[in-house]
Amino acid sequence: MGDANYERELDVAVRAVHMACALCQRVQAGLVSHGTGQVKSKDDDSPVTVADWSVQAIVSWILAESFQDQNVSIVAEEDVQTLSKAELADLLASVTKTVNESLAEAPKYGLQSPKKALGATQVLEAISRCNSTGGPTGRHWVLDPVDGTLGFVRGDQYAIALALIEDGKVIMGVLGCPNYPMKNGWLNHHHHQYDESMSSSATDTWEKGCVIYAQKGSGKAWMQPLVQQNKMLEWPNSARQIKVSSIDDPGLATFCEPVEKANSNHSFTAGVAHSMGFKYVMFILIFIFYAILFFPLYK
Repeated sequence: MGDANYERELDVAVRAVHMACALCQRVQAGLVSHGTGQVKSKDDDSPVTVADWSVQAIVSWILAESFQDQNVSIVAEEDVQTLSKAELADLLASVTKTVNESLAEAPKYGLQSPKKALGATQVLEAISRCNSTGGPTGRHWVLDPVDGTLGFVRGDQYAIALALIEDGKVIMGVLGCPNYPMKNGWLNHHHHQYDESMSSSATDTWEKGCVIYAQKGSGKAWMQPLVQQNKMLEWPNSARQIKVSSIDDPGLATFCEPVEKANSNHSFTAGVAHSMGFKYVMFILIFIFYAILFFPLYK
């Protein structure tokens, strides 16, 4: 597990991300079924959803309650300016409802629930508490509540990303991937085939969703399947170690690139992949974060 001094932090972080994954699965199912009416645009025109605010609220609340003896510093993406507008009262009510539904399930993940449901003001306070600017000294939690909101909105891949940085060094990273297929065979499907498969009733027949985590100094990374409905989190017994692939034949490897054309030149990368002998291309949004965050933890 790495440094024993951080065991509690890692334990809480993994459990919180499990909760956030379950929350996002419910919200995404609603978006896919009922449209994108609860998707709003921020000042920079990037999308934000009920899930973005709700995940930030529950992770903020869990960290604050779990480490009351510390001055918890959280750097996160969302603010409350849009959500606080009077004309968006219904949206705030949806976020508050989603947050309370999630926190009510906290005991399932080995965490404490609030003694009573949070009000809208308390939810806004939890979200706005994540306003730290970080810095090269001190301990800072860093959260991206929904990494890949465009993928989330269309029912595709996204991630919940949580890290702990201390004195400018990454100490641990936790990545929740609610739609990541646990069966390797699904990784070899083209994005469009995968997307069609996700929209069918067949999705119930294969396991999907995991939480991946690593800690500086441990030399290991772990993958844990998401908690299934009506089951308690088995921690850490359900986790298995993951390693860099031993495949050295490009023809058997999987080549990954962003699904958003704005983030990648698909024609160019397709040519590179072909020239190197790659046969399988997986369009996904989350591996850049994984590479940046997790690889330094092995040093």
